[in-house]
Amino acid sequence: MKRLRCVLPIVAALAATPAAAQTPAEFYARTPIRFLIGADPGGSYDSNARLVGRHIGRHIPGNPRIIPETMVGASGRVAANYLYNVAPKDGSVLAIVQQSLPMSQATGEVGVQYDAARFNWIGSPILLDDVLVVWHTTGVRSIEDAKTKQIVIGATSATGTNYIYPKLTNELLGTKFKIVTGYQGASGIKLALLRGEVEGHGSNPWSDWKISRPEWVRDKWIVPLMQMSLEKHRDLPDVPLMIELAPTVDIRAVFEIMSITADIGRPFVTAPGVPAERVAALRKAFDETMVDPEFLADAAKVNIEIKLVSGHELEAMVKRVLSSPRSAIALLKSALSAK
Repeated sequence: MKRLRCVLPIVAALAATPAAAQTPAEFYARTPIRFLIGADPGGSYDSNARLVGRHIGRHIPGNPRIIPETMVGASGRVAANYLYNVAPKDGSVLAIVQQSLPMSQATGEVGVQYDAARFNWIGSPILLDDVLVVWHTTGVRSIEDAKTKQIVIGATSATGTNYIYPKLTNELLGTKFKIVTGYQGASGIKLALLRGEVEGHGSNPWSDWKISRPEWVRDKWIVPLMQMSLEKHRDLPDVPLMIELAPTVDIRAVFEIMSITADIGRPFVTAPGVPAERVAALRKAFDETMVDPEFLADAAKVNIEIKLVSGHELEAMVKRVLSSPRSAIALLKSALSAK
């Protein structure tokens, strides 16, 4: 009985050892990773997610199986809210989320049930080159032209960047875009362009146009009017940046928020509260994946231009958006809510 009384506490302690006490390799060796894709199939979020998902498991200690799972709704808010409030806080769930998450929080958007600063930001495989484009038959060749002629723009919802960018140019620059929402992702808007239902797309990466519709780029069926990043794409030296079009200091501050949002790219995150050593392991695995020859060869096959944005860089961008001047946030909210 004395021996039994000595052994039982040891057995109980071993049984009660939390999963958090395991090394990342021990945890991931027996735990697959659910990989949430918070966007419709066929767009750049989906293609980037699946590209990374095919390779990152080799670089995570324990080599876990990666299980992709599409979770769409409210321009990615459904996936973000689930990851923040419901998903296990153990590193067993990754997600690719919308770049606009911190901006939506900063403006007090309805439906936001997360604190973007508390997500664990893992990395982005691309530094985005978002552009606003119109169809070649419109005759519009610049933002100045768009101030004199109404152009129908396709969008997913009022929370997506493909709505927000043309909305802001309407309110702050005086363009006359008529924005029609309800399309299912970027692929739905592209199909609407081809059918003649709409005449423009408010936000899509130039690199994605080159992948998904290379003939449109080659034959100049789409005309880029504005770039929404902080730096110009090498293909588009004459297409102005959004911040270059700002007529006042206050409007430039708003456009800087949106340009930082664009540079967040296609971000991979895990839930808040994940043990620090697992977050570090996931970030290291992501960085290693970005220079993996097999991954880069796979990316080249689908013409995805890889340019790593690290988890630490994403964290800094998120903080910049969330700490934006109140005056800029107020002007941004006012422009987005204008009827």
